Order: sequence, then C-alpha cells, then structure tokens
Amino acid sequence: MKLARIQHKGTPVWGIIEGADIFGVQGNVYADFKKGPRLGALAGAKLLAPAEPTIIVACGLNYLGEIKHLGATVPKEPSLFFKPPTTVLDPGVTIPYPRLTDNLSHEAEMCCVIKKTTRYVAETDALNYVLGYTCGNDIGMMDVLKKDNSLITRAKGFDMSSALGPWLETNLDPTNLDIKGIINGNIIQDSNTREMLFSAAYIVSYISQFMTLRAGDVVFTGTPENGHYPVKVGDVMEVDIQGIGRLTTPVGPKDMA
Repeated sequence: MKLARIQHKGTPVWGIIEGADIFGVQGNVYADFKKGPRLGALAGAKLLAPAEPTIIVACGLNYLGEIKHLGATVPKEPSLFFKPPTTVLDPGVTIPYPRLTDNLSHEAEMCCVIKKTTRYVAETDALNYVLGYTCGNDIGMMDVLKKDNSLITRAKGFDMSSALGPWLETNLDPTNLDIKGIINGNIIQDSNTREMLFSAAYIVSYISQFMTLRAGDVVFTGTPENGHYPVKVGDVMEVDIQGIGRLTTPVGPKDMA
C-alpha cells in the first residue's frame, strides 16, 4: 500500500494511493484505518513529506562502498546522529542554497517511518514497528562539517536538510532494493540496500535500546558509495528507490534573506 500526506482543502491529511487516485484515510495511519472517499487525482495533489517526526535519527557509514570511498574505518556499531524536525522538506520543493556553505551535498537514502512507540525492540521484531519506507535526501554542508571538526549539528541539522517522499510504501522488503542518487539526470549513486552494513531492522532495534522512537519519527539508514556529492544552484537532486518511487529536490539560489 502507498500512503501519502497531501495538502487537502488547506489541511495536511493522509491518503491512500490507488492507481492515479488518492483516497482518504478513515482512522489513524499509525493504528487502525481503512480507505475512505476519493480525495482527487494523484497528478494534481500537493504532496507533503510522508512523516510527522518528533525527531529524526540518521545512520552514517552504513554502505561498505561509501566507507571505502571516504577512507573511513568500518564501524562495529551504527554511527548515529540526530536531525531536528525543522529539517523536513516536502517532495518537489526547492531548497535554497544555504548561505553558510559553498559545498552543499546530496545523499540518497532509504528511510523508515515509525508506526508506534518503539522501545527495547528485538531486531527480529523491529520492522513490525515501521509504518513504511520512503526516499530521503540527507542534504549536507560539507565545508561546515570540516570547519566544525566533523561535529554534525550544523552540517546536517540546518533547515530543509531532510527531503522526504514522495510517499510511503508499507508492503516492502527493505533488505534488497535498488537505490540510486541522480543529479541532473545523471546517476551518481547506484547500489542496493543489501550492501548495508547494518540492516534497517538492526538500526531501528539498536536505537530503541537507548531511546524511544514515536509514531511518525524517521530513521535514515545511510547512503551508498559516492554520497556527499556536491551540488550547485540550478541542479536537480533525485533519489530513486525500487518499489517506492522518486524524490525530487531542486537547488535554488543562495539564501541571503
């Protein structure tokens, strides 16, 4: 099932995508729900990020190709960092090139959106706590990362740095999906989630051992080889994941407001 968040009559609502149409949700997507009346055509819908996070947890250094590309040490446990909810960017929305950086970067990632309160969950049960999967772009300021001695708060926590969408796929095996990062139509990342060092289930379980994830929270699961790819004003960043769809994020003029 494909679940989308859309702007409908001025209000954010969840919908169910069937073919070219979006239907309303009766009930709560994080609990029990069923298909409601037709809301409209998918083609004309204003899509919103398919998540409502209180926090975003991201896993770095999780594809061996990217670890080798960066010359980093292979981690023995997931390397995690936080991103605030203010980083969420809706699909198709242009991100202004941040004024703090001259080295904005693109990272294609598969993301998990949490379905219910997740605490002390076993790896074997972890995916039962996931509502669905979506495309994510963990946008970064790599020169700021270097300036801040590799502390990630500014480099990955700035406004609009977590593009998500276009929707959620709820019925999906996340362990074997082709994932591509695309800039201006050129494929710059081409991998598969089976290349992950730590699986989505392992990461969700690992996080739950030290903190509580809530319904609507987001987990980024890492980027494949050739991530941290530099982009410039006018570029179009895309993330394409098998079975989910394609997330598009244009890069706008430098934010000098």
